[in-house]
Amino acid sequence: MKSILHKTILIFIGLQLAFHENSNASIAPESVDAISSAQNVSVISFSTEVKPAFIRELVRDTNKIKGFDFGVFPKKPLDNLERFSVSGYYRFITNYRILQDATAMIQRGGYVEQAQTPTHIFVGDDSQIPQLSMNLSGSLASNTRFSTDLYIWSPMTGAGQAENVKGLNLGVSLTGTHDFKNGSLNIIAGGINWYALSPFTFHTNPGFHRYSVFERNPWDPQTKHALDRYNTFYSQGALNQDTRWGRQAFQGFIVEANDLPHGFQVVGMFGKTQLNGGMAPLPNQSYGGKIKKSWNKNFISLNSFNNQTYTDSLLSRGMGYNIHTAEYNLNWKGFLFSGEVGAGRYFSPSYTRGWGEALDLKMNLPKKWLKSDLMVRYYRISPKVFNNSSVFWNSSIREGNNTSVGSSDQLVLAPFASAMVPVGQTTNNRTGLEFNWEFTLGKLKTSIGYTRSQELERISSQITYSHPVNNLALSRFWRWGFPAGVGPYANLTKVYRGVFETVNQVDVDSKGIPQYIKHFNTLELHSKYKTAVLGHTLYLYYLGTYASVQSRPSWVTVFTEDAYLRTYYHQLEGYLSLTKSVVWANYIGWERIIANYETQVDALSRRPKNQEGWGIATGLDIEMSKNAGLYLRQRWMNYRDRSFVKDQYRGWESTLEIKIFF
Repeated sequence: MKSILHKTILIFIGLQLAFHENSNASIAPESVDAISSAQNVSVISFSTEVKPAFIRELVRDTNKIKGFDFGVFPKKPLDNLERFSVSGYYRFITNYRILQDATAMIQRGGYVEQAQTPTHIFVGDDSQIPQLSMNLSGSLASNTRFSTDLYIWSPMTGAGQAENVKGLNLGVSLTGTHDFKNGSLNIIAGGINWYALSPFTFHTNPGFHRYSVFERNPWDPQTKHALDRYNTFYSQGALNQDTRWGRQAFQGFIVEANDLPHGFQVVGMFGKTQLNGGMAPLPNQSYGGKIKKSWNKNFISLNSFNNQTYTDSLLSRGMGYNIHTAEYNLNWKGFLFSGEVGAGRYFSPSYTRGWGEALDLKMNLPKKWLKSDLMVRYYRISPKVFNNSSVFWNSSIREGNNTSVGSSDQLVLAPFASAMVPVGQTTNNRTGLEFNWEFTLGKLKTSIGYTRSQELERISSQITYSHPVNNLALSRFWRWGFPAGVGPYANLTKVYRGVFETVNQVDVDSKGIPQYIKHFNTLELHSKYKTAVLGHTLYLYYLGTYASVQSRPSWVTVFTEDAYLRTYYHQLEGYLSLTKSVVWANYIGWERIIANYETQVDALSRRPKNQEGWGIATGLDIEMSKNAGLYLRQRWMNYRDRSFVKDQYRGWESTLEIKIFF
């Protein structure tokens, strides 16, 4: 130690002598920036020719000193993370609600106490979204990185410290990449990762972006200016979304071989999905992959996804599904042909129907023909095809909607029934034709969607539909979980941030099977307009949906009693920029649902469903500072069924949300 100290002192003295004895000494250029931003430290640099022999000898001598890789400026840098970052958000939300004539609507399903009072104050988010979430990531090397997260959540139910929750949300993920001469190898392991293979194998439906933007989602990002959110929706036709958009959650490991010779890519994955896996002690796993060939702006991909779950401890009763497809994207003289074709099956000890077909064929016409975007789509998905991790909903296999997580609540799944779905959403046991047309006339941007579809087999005697006008507010009637069979007539089911309703057909045979194949028609109109009021930017959006389901085919929506069910939804929104930091948001919605006498009627009125509801809302988006926003919403709502007298509610709710990103 004395030797090291002695030689260090000699080096320092030598540097001082050299500085004073050489007029050519100068400050290194790179130290100028350091002087202005760091510790006001001057760094002295000597050219080789001005270093005296005394200094050169001392520097060579230090190389012989063992353990000289320490100190403020070590000769050898210590091993550490190349990059470590912490990001996340804090979200506070509270809701104050007063309801009238809603006792019968709420009390079923274990919510008796909540139904006894018209006033409800709720602090926090009952959709399992934590108040504070932190994402931590780092790089061990340029090609190896890891990520994890921490969350803190206080549900504020009155249980005190016992209810406070903290821990991992998505777990710990490790990603490693190795580049080689003819490609690269990427490995993702552990944690929960958001991934996509192909629409029929492992994907979520991105839709056609025809939706209301008045109510904010928990994952909506904070924009630079308050008006940016609505300007993006107007100009680009969609909102900016996070990495989960269009992807499914997967836990396990994923191996990617990218940039291979001749444009090939290979992917393999093994683990669990959110609906096939969970915490069950019995073995269950999902696995799949793809081989993709790309050239120019085209590609062809062979895909597969499979699940195997056991229902007994002897592993003798297996159930699951398989699906194998080919996806393509081909450009030819301005035409874009895309889609996916394949086959799938569901298997269990009680279901052995074998394989069925799955087709999704799309064609985009050259934009120069109509000066707009027009897409034509045909799809056909057999009732034998099943996949809970794909873009299509299951409406044919009841036991396929079960999972092994052991929850007593209804899963966050699409309904098992003949669902009235928006344009762009598909289900199995259905074939259909779709048109999607987007065009611009001056400042008016319009998107029109149309679908005509029918079921392939007579399976379900139930029809499901939604209530989009007050959907989020309605889902808050039943806090915590996703109960089924709620409402005064036990025909409502809560899903994530929404509710759907079920109506029963009465034209069935002795086994409860419908007498006719059901046919569906849906027309959607979405228009967006930009203008100014007294120099302040104003955005106006209108979304209208006209849908019907009936026993006979039709090229247009049926507006008469020939339809089992007719649904009409109208939503008008306006967003006025008061300042750069404040936007005034407004919403008006009206819905009308009418059923005919071939559906279930009320025992007292002897009439079928005849529902009407409206919602009026206003609010402010306030930019408090960079990456911090305050959002206020006030909603008045009224709904009733003229035939089923208990099916009604009216009232209002106020919501305050603060969100800070860091």
